[in-house]
Amino acid sequence: MPIELNPFEIKAEITKIFKELDGVKDFENYEIHYRNLDAQSDKAVICKLLFREINNPNKELVKFLLVRYCPKKDLIEKLWEIIKNNLYTNQAKIFALDLLRDLDTNWSYEECEKYIDNPDELVSSDTKKILDSAIVNPEVQIDFLDFISTLPEQDRIILLDSLADDYSKDELANMLIPVFLSMSNTETGKKALDILGNSKSQLAYHALNASLDFVDKSLVSVVKRNLTTLKLAGIREDNTIEFYKKLLQDSKPYKFCITYPDGHGNQAVIFSRENKSGKIQFVAVVIDDYRGIRDCFGFNEISKFECNAIIERFYRGQRAVDLTPKELKFILKQAEKLAKTTLPYEYVCWRNLLADIENTDYQLEYEIKKLRKNEFENILKYDFTDYWFLDSQYSDEFEEFLRLADKTEVKDFDKIIDENVDLVFDSSESKIWTQRILNTAILKHFAGNNNEAENLYSVYNDETLIKELFKNILRKSLYEYYFAKKDEQKVKAIEDMWVK
Repeated sequence: MPIELNPFEIKAEITKIFKELDGVKDFENYEIHYRNLDAQSDKAVICKLLFREINNPNKELVKFLLVRYCPKKDLIEKLWEIIKNNLYTNQAKIFALDLLRDLDTNWSYEECEKYIDNPDELVSSDTKKILDSAIVNPEVQIDFLDFISTLPEQDRIILLDSLADDYSKDELANMLIPVFLSMSNTETGKKALDILGNSKSQLAYHALNASLDFVDKSLVSVVKRNLTTLKLAGIREDNTIEFYKKLLQDSKPYKFCITYPDGHGNQAVIFSRENKSGKIQFVAVVIDDYRGIRDCFGFNEISKFECNAIIERFYRGQRAVDLTPKELKFILKQAEKLAKTTLPYEYVCWRNLLADIENTDYQLEYEIKKLRKNEFENILKYDFTDYWFLDSQYSDEFEEFLRLADKTEVKDFDKIIDENVDLVFDSSESKIWTQRILNTAILKHFAGNNNEAENLYSVYNDETLIKELFKNILRKSLYEYYFAKKDEQKVKAIEDMWVK
């Protein structure tokens, strides 16, 4: 039975196809490369992601895949939308025209010609409508960010200056905040920052204040200077929550959930809202405890059935914890702090769906107890520990440990684990994993599993037990390593020694 891929896996599959078919002309002869995408029952995500590739140098492959996966009627409709939308580049319009000629019998050059603008005319008469709709539709924001990311740096600056000349306050700030947050170390990001400082927008005031937690140190003084400019313009209070509460008043929270961290600290986060018509705004985020916000993907309006189907594919049987909106926002805020100087612009746009939810801090207040041996061993059987092992390319130190294991008898594995646990889990890794234990305890608390949360919290506060947990992770990692290598002899020997 074919595996249903989640949006991030589909994204990776598309990237792989473009890499493997680079330079190829006869795409029809490479059917093996399309089988994973062909197997997907719902092609809507594939189509959405392919349209983000229209500036890819391999335009013929983009066309081939669009025709393969997008229903003809929907494809024609989207191509006309690109042609008529003045926020798309001329290159994108020409791409759409070229493909449209092969699909639409009603196509005519005269009809399309009037939509091809002078490349220097980057801002159109309907930009105001686009800016207004972007406040309530993150997909429009993302389309703008996709567009601006295709431009040379100087053209980006020209576009931002043009917007600043014609618009002000919240609609302008709403578009430029993700530009600044996702490109803060570029000239474009710095230009967006300066415009935000002069925007007289409460949204800008809120965003710049929040950015002080993670922007590069070299930008802190510049951000503070622009905050001062906003204050001098009379923007002294952060009314962002009230602004978004009014904006989001016609929708309500729907599903909020997250997985436990795996052996790389990865977690899959989903949040969604339901509007008055019963449609769902759906957002999926991948975070980890090394770099924070890793990736983000969303739909502005899908059915509940589609939402539930995506969630099922996204988690694929892995246990997820249902959270309250405040709990989930707390976790995302922690991840944002790890993201250092930039956040993916898709995330910056979609997180506005949480803007009406107040920030809350959570601290565990369990009693720290001395765990008995059987209590600690029970922790090693908790559901999330199935994923707590290191893969063969986890780190240089772990790869060296595996090379040592390959030259060691199974009966001596405990000895080399004792001797190398502090090398694999050095001070940096130990710190991250220790925090991971606390984060997992917090999730268990949110899930109402107070006994498990208390036990994990006690481990978090016991250095001896933390090291024992690390040793168990190395045992599980060795088992998974030899299982993947199909070394049945060592797998059986490990099971006899550690499992039975």
